Amino acid sequence: MAADQQGLKLAGAPQSAAAFDGAVADYYGLTGDPVGILKQALAEDPHFILGGVGVAGLFMIGGFRADHPEVVNALRFAKAAADGATERERLHLSAVHAWSEGRSLDAVLAWERILADWPKDALALRFGQDAYFFLGQANALRDSVARVLPSWERDNPLRSFILGAYAFGLEESGELGRAEDAARAALEANPRDAWATHALAHVFETACRQDEGIAFLKNTHADWREAHFMAGHNGWHLALFLIEQGRFAEVLAGYDAFAAPKLADDMTLDRVDAASLLWRLELAGVDVGDRWAPVARAWIAHADDHVLAFNDLHCALAAARSPDAGDAERFCRWLDAYEREGAGHNRQVMAEVGRRLIEGMLAFAAGDYERTIGEILPARAAAARIGGSHAQRDIVSQTLIVAAERSGQWRLARALLAERLALRPTARAKAAYEAALANALAAS
Repeated sequence: MAADQQGLKLAGAPQSAAAFDGAVADYYGLTGDPVGILKQALAEDPHFILGGVGVAGLFMIGGFRADHPEVVNALRFAKAAADGATERERLHLSAVHAWSEGRSLDAVLAWERILADWPKDALALRFGQDAYFFLGQANALRDSVARVLPSWERDNPLRSFILGAYAFGLEESGELGRAEDAARAALEANPRDAWATHALAHVFETACRQDEGIAFLKNTHADWREAHFMAGHNGWHLALFLIEQGRFAEVLAGYDAFAAPKLADDMTLDRVDAASLLWRLELAGVDVGDRWAPVARAWIAHADDHVLAFNDLHCALAAARSPDAGDAERFCRWLDAYEREGAGHNRQVMAEVGRRLIEGMLAFAAGDYERTIGEILPARAAAARIGGSHAQRDIVSQTLIVAAERSGQWRLARALLAERLALRPTARAKAAYEAALANALAAS
């Protein structure tokens, strides 16, 4: 039986193990074509169960539905190869099968069971990290790496990536100092680790270190631009820093040069970033022109996928700003059907949290700021359940603040901005707070 780079047994031929190592390296590095590598190996090796597991998992992690033909075929292949597989590989199959059925918690439990016995299972660790991110479980992002990190030798080719993952989990858990140390250690070992770059950008964003964030991302652009699965998102982080400093022309130029062209790749994260940036610019009072139309077209093609409430939230932004007035109505009908007929963890999150946030965003786009507040305010505390990072979900709080301002609810705006100023003491937040305070006093 063959073995992977970590010495773990793999069902299948030695060349399949080599393909698996290459795909895992690409998955961690956010480069290359891990799915293509695995599919080529699958075509030649009917016993390569982790090839089928990997393809199915990567498609679903990438935002595709479980009934997508690529997912269905990969799972069928993996199930057919299960008899000759190891216990660890069968656990992998059970995890992606659970994920395909919407049993997200069962999936992460299976990956964690693998890691308890085989802490150097790189695929289980990376799938688990993505799953926890989608579930909004910040502490689990941190702790799942902490449990296995001692098993990864310093000279292991993947160790820098493991450190980068740990850095992101630390940042999302609020441990900024340790997160920065871990991210810098990862980047010292591998400057091209785009996920560690991303983790350090999050540290700068959370700590309101905009000048450092801008300098860091601009100075290291040559290192992270080749990680095509993450380059656009690291550019999104640069845009956040620039927005906070009011450098809107630079954001629009960057959007046109980098974000808009990536919509053609039909990647979920690129659609999320494009919708998020345009919405944030509009919240800041910027006219984005006709840039919404291609974003809406890209999103509406996936408006009935309902893979993640976080994705649907960003689809709602695009549908609300679409030049086709019927897009928002169709999107809401599809959401209604999903709530009636859907199943699984995400459907529960949508019903309990996601739908209220989405309705608040749609109300904001329609100019109904009272309803925006009524929908978002009760659900905001549970927003982490929809998935994503603190920085990404901040769009909810920003929208709520602007709704309070535009509806003349200055006491609420003052309170929300006082909260924001305590967390994000930037010049922009201070100016907004002082304006809301003055208006609240004038209205007294």
